[in-house]
Amino acid sequence: MAREIKPTPTLVGEEAVAFWKKMENFKQSFSEKGITRESVRKNAMLLKAILKHNNNNELL
Repeated sequence: MAREIKPTPTLVGEEAVAFWKKMENFKQSFSEKGITRESVRKNAMLLKAILKHNNNNELL
């Protein structure tokens, strides 16, 4: 049986303006913090390895 479709949340007023300002500075913000695709990929692989290890040994 299908689930009910919930209304999509929307931003209005100052929230919408703040959101678009964040989107305009998205790439600049990441570069200032030193976040790169490679660093994200590396951290994702480390997390994946930890989770895989925990699932095999059921340590969680």
